[in-house]
Amino acid sequence: MYKKVMIFFILIALVGTVGASNEDDWIADKAVSGSWGNMRETAYSILALDKENGYENLVLNGSRNLIISLENCMLTNNCNVKDTAIAVYALNEIGGNANIVSNAGIWLLNSRNIIFTGELPTASNQWFVQIVSSVAGSCTLTNLDSDLSNGILVDTSQGYVPWFNVDSSILTSTTSTLNLDCSSLGSTPVLSLINKKDINGVENYFIKQEEHGKKNITVSFGNPCWGQTYRSGSCDTETSGYVLYTLDKIGKSGDPSWLVGQSSLGLKERAFLFKITNNNQYLTSLAQEKNSAGFWGTADLTTTVLIYSLLKPNSIINGVDNWIASRRHNDGCWPKPVCNVEQTALVIHSGSYTPSSSGCPDLDGDNLCDGDDNDIDGDGLLDDVDCSSGNPDSDSNGILDGDEDYDRDGFVNKEDNDIDGDSVTNVDDENPCDETIGRKVENILNGEGNIIDLGNPCTTTEGCEGRRDAIGQCIDISSDGCPMSDTSSRGGIDMDNIGETTSGTSTGRSSDEGSDVLFWSLMVVLMLIILVGGGFLAYKKGLLKLKFGSKPTPQAKYTPRMSTRPQHYQPRITNIPRKKPGIVGNIERELDQSMKDVEKLLGKK
Repeated sequence: MYKKVMIFFILIALVGTVGASNEDDWIADKAVSGSWGNMRETAYSILALDKENGYENLVLNGSRNLIISLENCMLTNNCNVKDTAIAVYALNEIGGNANIVSNAGIWLLNSRNIIFTGELPTASNQWFVQIVSSVAGSCTLTNLDSDLSNGILVDTSQGYVPWFNVDSSILTSTTSTLNLDCSSLGSTPVLSLINKKDINGVENYFIKQEEHGKKNITVSFGNPCWGQTYRSGSCDTETSGYVLYTLDKIGKSGDPSWLVGQSSLGLKERAFLFKITNNNQYLTSLAQEKNSAGFWGTADLTTTVLIYSLLKPNSIINGVDNWIASRRHNDGCWPKPVCNVEQTALVIHSGSYTPSSSGCPDLDGDNLCDGDDNDIDGDGLLDDVDCSSGNPDSDSNGILDGDEDYDRDGFVNKEDNDIDGDSVTNVDDENPCDETIGRKVENILNGEGNIIDLGNPCTTTEGCEGRRDAIGQCIDISSDGCPMSDTSSRGGIDMDNIGETTSGTSTGRSSDEGSDVLFWSLMVVLMLIILVGGGFLAYKKGLLKLKFGSKPTPQAKYTPRMSTRPQHYQPRITNIPRKKPGIVGNIERELDQSMKDVEKLLGKK
């Protein structure tokens, strides 16, 4: 029974962790008492873990930690505005946190600074006061600068209070604020200032201010912007982008007029504005600034991942996931070589990284099969411009090739469209990383009298010394004895004749032709000597027979040797026939006669 219970709980644990990955586990291991560090890190972490099963408790504890942090900093208005926007976004995405999302959203809305424009109300730019109240009554709107005032009737008979139009009778070109006093109401209302703008024929309603729990407020007119802290008096484009996007996501649309009007916008701001305004000009500019390797900015992981999450599934993000995968550490975190919680969690939440199926080659361990990976060694260089694809640190100096700066122009290779600095872009360069720039370049004559540019020393495919030409090819240095067939007369590069003119080369050729005639003449004489000498030696050894004139008649002068054995000895008879004695004498006579004939011939010369 005990074993069955244990098996049951093990199965539950296994089911709860189905779908979990090394990346999620890496994030989960960094949690301490429901926190991953600051508010931004915690927000991104619960967003990442909320995508998988098995981390429900961590997500719940992280959400509680965020809520407590928000409530504490909002009481004293000392929240970091950007971090608050990210935290509100995270709590809204996870769900079940409506109260804190609403309250923190209002805090964000009111944390703005107002840039006063002095615009008077028009048909395309109208201002309204909204009063949400359960009891009827009246409020007073006063211009404190001119002492002009308008009474507002709070009529609840229709189930709501109609909006009050703030017109030019109280709002002037110098009016930046008005006072709204609803102290006479029996209950505490919700007071809001709303701006209606006609943009390209489309009516847009922007909440400029919203106050809860107050009966007397000051409403400000102008365009809102946000700084790093609550009503800091300064505006920051990136912070404004985060706030406007979060307000849009939670249904409290902020006015992007100030941000739209800025002449210099960063990549993140343009991505936010595209989502908020749906204006394609921002998408076009982002497409133009995307690096061919698949990133934005100076290989900025946070910016690239954020843009990916905002623009997906637009085709502009094609190839980005490949680059992001190349930045993955083998431990399952980002970026290598030193990981951090915020960027790892942001990658997982964005969906820009998808682990590959197991069983395929994966050289850099980024969970992308090498067949699908444009950077198989993970050095930050795409394979088609990586001259040592498969080796992320080709010179073994502890620095990834993508982080090197071959041409020393201040841009690391992974951010450089011309790695070797030869004014030819990587995609058009036959050898984009030949490292010739910055070295001395020599003008050298080849065997045909043509001048070519040679750069760095190199080793040819035959293992010989050479120099690189303008496109990185290794040209052999001639007349250095390598390879064995290498001579200066065979069209190679004669390093001994550097700087000679074309006429000088022609003179050298004439000399070579004369040498060739003498060489072949000597070769003919040598062959004759070898033939005659060889024949003589062959004759002396009896290997060659020379016959001159008629052959003399052989004479039988051979006398066989008598045996010294006793007469009774009987020699063994063999079946091999005996040779005729006259043959030996004939051979000797022929040899003697041949020698005399040869001596006579040699003597005549």
